[in-house]
Amino acid sequence: MRLKWIGLVSCLLLATLVSCKNVETEDKSKAAEGQHDLIGVNKDTTQSFARNANPEAQWFPQAGLGLFIHWGISSVHGNLDISWAMIKNTPWDMSLEGRNKVTPEEYYKLAEQFNPEHYNPDQWLKAAADAGFKYAVLTTRHHDGYALWPSKYGELGTRTHLNGRDLLEPYVQACRKHGLKVGFYYSPPDWYFNRDYMSFGWETKGTDASPHLGMKHEPRKLPDKPAVWEQQYRDYVHGQVEELLTRYGKIDVLWFDGSVPGAISIERIRELQPGIVINDRQHGVGDYGTASFEYKLPESKPAGWWEYCDSVVGAWGYTKPEQCQPVNDIMNKYEKIQALGGNYLMNFAPRPNGEMPDCYYERMAEIKAWLKNNSK
Repeated sequence: MRLKWIGLVSCLLLATLVSCKNVETEDKSKAAEGQHDLIGVNKDTTQSFARNANPEAQWFPQAGLGLFIHWGISSVHGNLDISWAMIKNTPWDMSLEGRNKVTPEEYYKLAEQFNPEHYNPDQWLKAAADAGFKYAVLTTRHHDGYALWPSKYGELGTRTHLNGRDLLEPYVQACRKHGLKVGFYYSPPDWYFNRDYMSFGWETKGTDASPHLGMKHEPRKLPDKPAVWEQQYRDYVHGQVEELLTRYGKIDVLWFDGSVPGAISIERIRELQPGIVINDRQHGVGDYGTASFEYKLPESKPAGWWEYCDSVVGAWGYTKPEQCQPVNDIMNKYEKIQALGGNYLMNFAPRPNGEMPDCYYERMAEIKAWLKNNSK
């Protein structure tokens, strides 16, 4: 009888754990949808766009595993998600009661402390390539506006805070050295550029009961944008994207997150990088779909190329304590994605000094072993 009770309790605990994981994934998927609305992810599916027929773009549907890397000034704090830590009262993390939030003023001061003195992407990417990853995507600039290269456009980045150091060049070189396709994440929305004209509160209405929030999370009224502002914003985004596509040689993936309509056309991107593959979040269309598959697996095989993305370290950006999901959980998702014909873009986050957490290398070794033992 005692053994029967132990077995029953074990089953109940297992069922609870599975249920909790399902709920957590569902919550993160809903959070992603809310984030996409705020940053203007283009969901216009009425457009049609022919997938890039260039022979150099045809590697994508067979890639399988991609490495997502979210990195920036938020890592200095150690308990903030990249960019989103500035937005007060986000519904997906209310249980933390603001412990993972700072004011935008406090957030941007982290740029003064960001010092990746041990940055070595060669080590990161060698481990990923050895494990079986085929491409990598690094956040060149997230919504916070901090550029990881010395862009001549914009007001915040390594040009203003790291004496013009270029953090993208070593990453690109390491990708090529280890046979990984080179991917750049780029956020058209820039909350530093837009800081005078946006609220840093979630879905505020500008009323006494729901005031817009400023750089100190103080109630404020939003001023009207100057007539030239929209064009200046488009020119700024256009300039940065062209820099990314012309400074570093061949770029294989351009991963937009959010949109600034009219900033740069797919045709212009193709003109600069004929063999590139582009996701669907800026233009509503692209070579592959990812907007619908953040923390959310499709129920049936999607039409065309597609990619699932999530973070296996908790938040997108670096947080402590350092943790990585168990390899069995990771590869269970990978098997489902593969069965549906997609790629898995798996996120890890470096420390502020540029090192990857120890569990990153542990998981890479385990993924390598799993793929070796389970290859068909």
